[in-house]
Amino acid sequence: MPDITMPEEEFSRLFLMFIAYSFVGWVCEEIWCTVGTRKIVKRGMLHGTICPIYGFGALGILYLLYPWRETYVRLFLASVFVTSSLEYFSSWLLERLFHAKWWDYSDQKCNLNGRVCLLNSVAFGIGGVALEHIMHPALQHLLDIPLICRYESNIALTLACVLTADILLTLHKLVDFTATLAKFKLFGEQLKERFEGEEWFRPESLQSMIASIKEHAQINTELFSKKFLETVDSYSRLQQTAVFWLKKFPSMSSSDFSAALEHLKASVRENLSEKVSFTKKQKQHEEAAQK
Repeated sequence: MPDITMPEEEFSRLFLMFIAYSFVGWVCEEIWCTVGTRKIVKRGMLHGTICPIYGFGALGILYLLYPWRETYVRLFLASVFVTSSLEYFSSWLLERLFHAKWWDYSDQKCNLNGRVCLLNSVAFGIGGVALEHIMHPALQHLLDIPLICRYESNIALTLACVLTADILLTLHKLVDFTATLAKFKLFGEQLKERFEGEEWFRPESLQSMIASIKEHAQINTELFSKKFLETVDSYSRLQQTAVFWLKKFPSMSSSDFSAALEHLKASVRENLSEKVSFTKKQKQHEEAAQK
């Protein structure tokens, strides 16, 4: 167990370990998701290339499970428990704070409320064993390099400042995203209340409601005021603020804002389809020009 009689030095070393394992976790998740979806999507909630949940999980394994480091089966099982508990709690806390389940494993076998699943838990267990016996010794050796030891505190302080700025910016975007969902929910309820009795109005989803209003506005220009149509257009632009999060967490779900979230997901899929179609046409045009 690391000696903690020198708080400042120990904290610097501990923080650098946290950053390192957060980065390693981010890299692993990038590879995992890229292979699974066959496209590169930047993972993690922060703007930087780290996933703090992996840093906390790694430190939890190193410190809480230290007595079991040489008993591979116990270490594996305990790593599964520690990391799965952390993932479950993180999912629950984020949902409580921001009214959305950011990842959902409901389509996976042996999942618990969609927050954790057996496949990931087994991977975390294997990762815990590899952490104790491969990654951590290698990282300790790296941190013991004289040049790094000399500037360890300065490096940790610099990274702490960058991380703090990233967290504050991310929190701002999270609050803005939650507010966007709330606005869409209220807007959908207002549209239903105002137009639900009209034959041309399609209340099946928020997307169909907005589309039907835009279509009918071209037929009956006097039915809607200019200000109202500008409001509808403003919501079309507002949904772009949600693209950042939906690209990172495509399986996101929300019991509070389900209709609004589905509308935003549909818009993201539609925009992506249009981009793919445009790219194909552009490629075909370039090939034709070369001939």
